[in-house]
Amino acid sequence: MTYQQFIVIFNEKRYAVVLLLCIANAICYADRTNIGIAVPYFLEDRAGRGIVLSAFFYGYILTQIPAGFWASQIGVKNVLAIGVVVWTVCDVSTVLVSNSIPWLIFVRALMGCGEGVIMPSLLRFATNWFPLSERSTLVAVISSGSDLGTILALFLSPWIIKVTGEWKVIFVVFGGFSAIWMLFYLRNVTSRPEQHPRISQHEKDFILSTRASSNSSLSMIPWWTLLTNKHCWVIYLAHFCSNYGWYVLLGWLPAYFYDKLGLDLKENKLLAATPYICGYFGLLVSGRTSDYFIAKGVRTLTVRRWMNSIGSFGPALTLCMLQFATTPSIAICLLSGALFTGRASTSGFWINMIDVAPDYAGQIMGVSNTIATVPGILGNLITGYILQKTQSWNTVFNVAALVSSFGGLAFACLSTDRNVFRRNEGDYVRAETELI
Repeated sequence: MTYQQFIVIFNEKRYAVVLLLCIANAICYADRTNIGIAVPYFLEDRAGRGIVLSAFFYGYILTQIPAGFWASQIGVKNVLAIGVVVWTVCDVSTVLVSNSIPWLIFVRALMGCGEGVIMPSLLRFATNWFPLSERSTLVAVISSGSDLGTILALFLSPWIIKVTGEWKVIFVVFGGFSAIWMLFYLRNVTSRPEQHPRISQHEKDFILSTRASSNSSLSMIPWWTLLTNKHCWVIYLAHFCSNYGWYVLLGWLPAYFYDKLGLDLKENKLLAATPYICGYFGLLVSGRTSDYFIAKGVRTLTVRRWMNSIGSFGPALTLCMLQFATTPSIAICLLSGALFTGRASTSGFWINMIDVAPDYAGQIMGVSNTIATVPGILGNLITGYILQKTQSWNTVFNVAALVSSFGGLAFACLSTDRNVFRRNEGDYVRAETELI
């Protein structure tokens, strides 16, 4: 990259937006991960830990759908800012209520409410700010924050405990990160590029020239279509199936490392983080690859199906192969492959939400992520039951592989790239009657 190219990128406001959204997503997932690292230090009862950890999802599921509506009313910038403040205050409050399980449950559920706005907000930002030719790449960058946050927490939080001897410092440090982020966010991000006071006319025209969404405030949300359209439901199904495997891995990998592989994570932080590092690069590679093929003239729907198939069948294959792993190294490689390939689904069903509902991207993400939060509860219950009854990790991973494959097959057969809300010009009809 030449110096002139670097200056151009530095001056492009959409890239500043991307960076700050990626950091917000990273902080979100770091805060979500930290409780799992800290809870053994103040709560010995394993059943109590499970209750406290699951409380997050009960709050998380409540604000998914309202977030899209709020964004259309008060602006997505304000919605995300409020969400960050709520989840940060609740996360830091863990320090104050750590001796009371009822208060921990309340704080974790309220924290889930705050974090529940982030995915609908990120998709709304993507619709407003990202030009079509860069959309897959930029969405992959902001989505990669989930892996970066998990990696950061796995490395930094145990080190903080080791140096300070106090788990409470974790929450204070990450609360400080949120405060610093907020200062930059409020100054450099607007809900839409038209509102940015320092954006160049050239960049604004470039974004608007390919932006499918044209409405800044939508009071009449077509809930009937959101809840009945088959192409919306295939996205919801793909999201549900993808999240099942993701939540199983996120919640149970530490136990798998310790029980099955005999690894002490305190001494093997890099090994614990390796699958998430691979997931991060998988996001970036799949996003860039998607934009490359679309730029070459490959139909958007074809690219979405390719990426989602990789993101569904890749993890299914590697998780099934885990039963043949004879060493921890082989198991780590297979798990890394599962997360690397699995992240391709972000360039599949995830970004397909913008394809089918550019004006209602936040709303469709709200519905989709509400449904896809259920595996956070259901997947953990099923996994715990399997392990309690059979002690079989192979069964756990085979179930996740089967669910992932089902979602991938459904998306490959029934997805579309048409705007299902455009009844004018016949687009909606074509979307509904298209033989796929």
